[in-house]
Amino acid sequence: MTDENGEETGEDVALDDTWNYADILWNGIQAEKVQRAFEKLNFREQTLLEKRLAICMTCGRVSSWKGRPTFEELAVMFEGSTASGAERAYRRAVDKLTELLVAEGALHAARLKQKSKTKRKKKIAAAVYEYQVDCDGEWGKISLDFENGTAEIIQLADWDTMKTNRFANKVISYLLNYENEKLPKETMIVFEL
Repeated sequence: MTDENGEETGEDVALDDTWNYADILWNGIQAEKVQRAFEKLNFREQTLLEKRLAICMTCGRVSSWKGRPTFEELAVMFEGSTASGAERAYRRAVDKLTELLVAEGALHAARLKQKSKTKRKKKIAAAVYEYQVDCDGEWGKISLDFENGTAEIIQLADWDTMKTNRFANKVISYLLNYENEKLPKETMIVFEL
């Protein structure tokens, strides 16, 4: 390495040999939670996730994203299934893994169900969604006005906080930023708090 005068310093400033042990430990704990949750899935669910996500959960090897199988190819692997059937099975496996990771405390999730919507000029003007926190407890309800970009929490779900409404606010932000014509009827959003 050279300094600003062009002289050799012998020091490699690009090398960062500091370790953040808290991050390493945290990531190790999270990896253990993911592995435990993954092991609770059945063989078909594990295979769908590993193949579609191009990762081996046993050794951690990540394959090329381009080489991952299509839903048609996954359907052939599970004889008798269609591409849309393989995609539905994959989405169910993702949801099940999400629920298991929530139970492990690795992440948070909110399950959403659209209860009603109002359209004006082929766009959704307003909608009402129910939401459930961490896949457990009573459902809350949120009303959204897409024309004005506003929302109202009608009822908080169990486990949401009275002061910050942290889960409801995540749901509102997610839905208000979603492409209007493609608002989901049902979905699960995942986040860390």
